[in-house]
Amino acid sequence: MHESLTTSSVSAARPLRFRASFSSFPTHVEQIEAEQAAFYAWQCVQRRKQSLRWWGMLWPIALGVALGLAAPLLYALMVRFEPWGMWLVFPFVLIAGRPELHIENQLVGNLPLLALYAQFPVEGLLARLSLGRRVTVPGIAGQVFYFHYLAGLQILMLSGAVTHALVH
Repeated sequence: MHESLTTSSVSAARPLRFRASFSSFPTHVEQIEAEQAAFYAWQCVQRRKQSLRWWGMLWPIALGVALGLAAPLLYALMVRFEPWGMWLVFPFVLIAGRPELHIENQLVGNLPLLALYAQFPVEGLLARLSLGRRVTVPGIAGQVFYFHYLAGLQILMLSGAVTHALVH
């Protein structure tokens, strides 16, 4: 039924396996190998989709890092609209430079710069963590706006504008 090993092209070093050169190669082996190739192709596509989904979930962090790199340019633009532009976009930078924090002199000079570069990546990380809990993108934008709103209120209270308005 099958060709003998002595007349086939199979070497003694390799394990015996059905070869296409055998005249009685069973068709079910061809089907199994075709199904196996199709399964490997499907598995490759699924891995690629999962990888793209994973990288797709990191977009808030990537956007935060990109905005963090552009933060000095945005800061220079917002300085023109002092104080409201700074209060809306960079409230944490203003809070970090406040004398009410009672921070060492060396850190007072560097902390606003650190807050300038770190603000957007941290907000991107918070957005990514929120997206993991199935919060929508408008919901995340609302959270970020709320953080900025609270920081702006804190700046408003620390600046003494509320006290001045209440007294007079």
